[in-house]
Amino acid sequence: MKILTFFFSLLSIFVCSQNQRFVYEYSFRMDSLNRDNVEKELMNLDVSKEGSYFYSALLIARDSLFKAEFEKANAAKSMVLDMRKIKKSKVNFRISKTYPSFETVYHSMLNATNLAIKEVEKIKWTVLSETKTIEKFKAQKATTTFGGRNWIAWFTNDIQIQDGPYKFCGLPGLILTIEDDKGDHQFRFVGNQKIKHEQGLMDSKMKDIFVTKEKFNFLWNEYKKDPAKNIKLIHSSSQMSETLFYNANNGSPMSKQDLIKGKEERAAESFKKNNNFIEVALYK
Repeated sequence: MKILTFFFSLLSIFVCSQNQRFVYEYSFRMDSLNRDNVEKELMNLDVSKEGSYFYSALLIARDSLFKAEFEKANAAKSMVLDMRKIKKSKVNFRISKTYPSFETVYHSMLNATNLAIKEVEKIKWTVLSETKTIEKFKAQKATTTFGGRNWIAWFTNDIQIQDGPYKFCGLPGLILTIEDDKGDHQFRFVGNQKIKHEQGLMDSKMKDIFVTKEKFNFLWNEYKKDPAKNIKLIHSSSQMSETLFYNANNGSPMSKQDLIKGKEERAAESFKKNNNFIEVALYK
């Protein structure tokens, strides 16, 4: 037992002294009317001395493929990029936290605009005495109410990082698993590795427009009313009035009306299937 305690003490020092990536499997039911459909995506929590960044692991592969396509097109002196190889992430949010204040920011794209929301609500935890083993770590139970949901978390003192997936933080150790009491959203720790530096995603380099939660919700509802608004505005400009667009699948030309109709149909289908967001108030 003394050897095991010593090992975990070393692990705590090791983790805190280097940049680490903690990987979580995110399971979520986005369609409340089809609860049998459970989506899954791997998420990275990259931790450094300055803070953490939580995002879909697919974004790394996307950036790598995009860079390769751009270099290939540049070598061929062409502006045609083949984006069909790039697998799109199902998760449309990223979370950044700044240490030691744990200032938390929600990043998301809405209607082709990068928006950010500073979290003003501090998470209040109730730490319970119940423990269990998760991935060889001793974990302790904690509960909270956040974002319109009741959450059950298991954290470990063996990794002295007061952080976790999504916006969750503030417990005396890394959160290994957390899920809401309905089982709609679950984050489960699946592994970790040392990284040389923080991941410089394309998204993190884009300028954000900071808004309040209320403003974000207003913009979300405006987008739902007219999801093709940006396309209409672009094509109303004199510079774009004669521009031709082509279908990526068959290469056929597309009119302004085709683009608008396609966008509206895809959005309507998405709104129908995506109605059970992790934070209820943001997308009500």
